[in-house]
Amino acid sequence: MVYCGKPSKGCSSCRGRKVKCDQREPGCGQCEKRQQECPGYRNLVDLMFRDESSHVIKKASKTKARGLAKTAKVFANVPGSGLDTSVSNELESCGSEPGIKPRSPRRQSIPPHGLKLITHDDSARSRQKQVPRLPPLSGYDHLREGSWSATTQPIPLYSLSPSDQERGTAFFFSRYVSIDENACHQNYDFIFDVWRPASMVPGRQVDGVMASMTAVGLAGLSALTRCPKTMDWARRSYGTALLLTNDALQDPSMAVKDTTMLSILILGTYEMLTGRTPQTVRAWQQHINGASALAKMRGLGQFQSTAGVRMFMMLTQTVLISCIQRNMPMPPALVELRDQLGVFSAPGDPNWRLSGPIYRVMQLRYDIKRGNIRQKDAIINRLVKLDQEFVDIISDLPESWMYRRVALSQFHPAVFDGFNCHVFPALTLAATWNGVRSIRILVHETIIGELFDCFRGHDILSWSEEAKLQLSRSVDMLDRLRDAILASVPQHFGIVSFKHAQSVTAAPAKRLPVRLVPSPTSAICTSSSPGFPATDSLPRSTTFNGPTLYDPAQAEGTDDAAERFMMLASASNTIVWPLYLLGVSSSCTQETRSYVVQRLQAIYQENGLVQAGGVANMIRNKAIGVPWADLPWDQMPQMRTTTEMTLV
Repeated sequence: MVYCGKPSKGCSSCRGRKVKCDQREPGCGQCEKRQQECPGYRNLVDLMFRDESSHVIKKASKTKARGLAKTAKVFANVPGSGLDTSVSNELESCGSEPGIKPRSPRRQSIPPHGLKLITHDDSARSRQKQVPRLPPLSGYDHLREGSWSATTQPIPLYSLSPSDQERGTAFFFSRYVSIDENACHQNYDFIFDVWRPASMVPGRQVDGVMASMTAVGLAGLSALTRCPKTMDWARRSYGTALLLTNDALQDPSMAVKDTTMLSILILGTYEMLTGRTPQTVRAWQQHINGASALAKMRGLGQFQSTAGVRMFMMLTQTVLISCIQRNMPMPPALVELRDQLGVFSAPGDPNWRLSGPIYRVMQLRYDIKRGNIRQKDAIINRLVKLDQEFVDIISDLPESWMYRRVALSQFHPAVFDGFNCHVFPALTLAATWNGVRSIRILVHETIIGELFDCFRGHDILSWSEEAKLQLSRSVDMLDRLRDAILASVPQHFGIVSFKHAQSVTAAPAKRLPVRLVPSPTSAICTSSSPGFPATDSLPRSTTFNGPTLYDPAQAEGTDDAAERFMMLASASNTIVWPLYLLGVSSSCTQETRSYVVQRLQAIYQENGLVQAGGVANMIRNKAIGVPWADLPWDQMPQMRTTTEMTLV
């Protein structure tokens, strides 16, 4: 197949008349003027590939026949020798099974060491550029024999009998590339800015990007169809991708290319999808370390293109997930690159500004875990200041980042209260807002945990006035953050869109007194009404077990931590993690938990995202202990409502 130019996006009627199509929805203006029905528009993804199976088979047969004839002629000229039938049979069966392409002798010179981690030594030797290397392939030695399934000609993506490679690539594109507005999956829609299929580059074999995509797609299909054989082919493709990417990393000029970074990012996606044990988590973290070292080596040059910036931002998000799992701060090299990215970003870019306090939260978490900060007052004050940084940035966001408060004209069961929701200009903005809200939830849960640890064994009403005021503030903010995330959920299911939503009044909704209705599994609440305690009951201090920065996944043991965390991290729908935090948060009510579980099950049933179903089960099995469930809030310090609290 040869490249035939960019296909027209117009309808078939306009293409036949060779006139420009305005591509309006639901029909173009040209057809409307001719008073005829517009036939619609083609799917350009389908046009990227053509079914040339018969042509490839015919060409390969001729080439093989010429090779066999030439080999037979050579052996015929050698006295006392002939072409062994076993060799002939092997040549006859070549290409019947997809495998791994024979390795070149250069492959044997690669030392079997793991990734080169980032070092921060200021010596001259440490400043020398060192190419990171992916971990050695273990358990896949048999993959070095055989051949990869593709020849120089590509296998068609769609056909009546799709091969394993075709199915995997198709699934990857449908899940991670050709996504519509209402799909929140990890987005590789920039892939064609840095990579072209082998069919568009004459003479090029299957590369690491293609093998990585196939591995991710087959792994996703295996999880969806529960087919072990498909997972076997996914592992085979993963092994191929590792070998090809390692080869690229041996050449300094190839290592810094965008395609190499893209291969590593897609490999990371595979490991997040399949990693459920501490061993696989460690392998994933090693790849993240290698990608971080590669980003450092790529330097400022990677920010020259939009795709380079996108890949760097994807890398930092993945590294952030890894750091949360390992209780580590962000690597200084990436933080430095992030600071330098500000030079290339627009002045006051919200994405760039929001990453700063997130990194500082990670650093504070690390300092607390290491014992660098021990005083409870100092910890709480630092957390409060970090939360205020988020408040300041949110209050200064441009109008293009703001959401609309809308009210549906009729009740909808997928909306928490049936009517009211928030609508964002784009789902990427909704994901960013909810990501910040999730961090703030963990910050305030941590503040509450520190307060109860400081006043362990004391009733809340016996605390100092400052501590009680901070508890009231944090509990109130948790309620506000919970309500904001719940209001953003309907847009993720396509119930409302920003284009058709009419904003209602921007005045904040009337708030009820701070309170909590515990889940049915909690035996703490002894109140006679949902909001206020019985007159003969006294607040009693109990253990607080909300999700904090120290243990966001709420795991029990090392194996459980690895499984829980990778399940959350690999959920490509960006609303899954915020819904999980709501389901295990101390602000969760019985109604909230039911709604969260219902929405996660809907994601699993509608999109086939297995992780969503697993997260729903995690929430069902979580018992939340809330010490202030029966607290008389009228005896607590009263807060003054400020303008900053109206937007979260």
